[in-house]
Amino acid sequence: MPSEKIIKIVDEIKKLSKDKEDCYKLIIDPDKTPNITDSKFGGLPYWDMNKYFPTDTKGNKMILLAQLNLEQLGVKKPLPEKGILQFFIANDSNYVYGMNFDNPTVQMGFKVIYHDSIDYSVTEEEIMAAGIPLGIDDDENIYSPVIKECYVKAEKSKSYCSPDVYDFNTIFKTAVKNALGEDTEDVDFYEYLDFYNQNNDEDRDYLFDELSSYGHKMLGYPYFTQSDPREYNDKLKRYDTLLFQIDSEMIGDSDYVLWGDCGVANFFIPQEKLGKLDFSDILYNWDCC
Repeated sequence: MPSEKIIKIVDEIKKLSKDKEDCYKLIIDPDKTPNITDSKFGGLPYWDMNKYFPTDTKGNKMILLAQLNLEQLGVKKPLPEKGILQFFIANDSNYVYGMNFDNPTVQMGFKVIYHDSIDYSVTEEEIMAAGIPLGIDDDENIYSPVIKECYVKAEKSKSYCSPDVYDFNTIFKTAVKNALGEDTEDVDFYEYLDFYNQNNDEDRDYLFDELSSYGHKMLGYPYFTQSDPREYNDKLKRYDTLLFQIDSEMIGDSDYVLWGDCGVANFFIPQEKLGKLDFSDILYNWDCC
């Protein structure tokens, strides 16, 4: 059983997470086949045929990572409540999926596109005739973390600041002060809770399980298998809002999304840019175990 101490601390962290706790959990429905304008991971994207389709640095058309029909999903502000938001990545045989490790905010290997209105008369045949590729890993020509095109629905949920987030120790110190009246000073949460001691497995598991932020989502707190890219780069801390997170997922015996060795990808945006529906300034990161 977890200790009374860790239960009080976790409860307080949840209270302190209020500013970002609301999120939209994205759920794969393996039994439904998406059409051209549906919310989905991978597959053939909707496209406004009057727009220029995104290409990578070599001039090759990008592939669809995810497409989110916002009205269909039922999301509310600060997200746009209508239109389609799309996430494209370079078709990269080196399996870095368009990520630039040195400049993760430069949209050259990835692109976020927002269509504020949807032309439902556009057909799959038109899009395929334009040479737009199918965004599904096929072991031959397409290199994508999306293994199977899948329909996605949304469910309003809660998200709490997890140990993955770069400023978790700040929230943790406040939680301990509020819940227990103790000052942790310069001791990090691992040291304070003696998590290096194997006898504290139950407390450690309780904290990580209760505050876990894995999964597919919009808004809320992010999840990382390695570390928060904003932790050691002050210039990246302005990307304070999780616009979209797409995790690895297996359903039954089938992989639907797989980032390297069961990793996760995050797309962050400055809050003020989201308010203006300006998707030109995005931090894209993915990592794996």
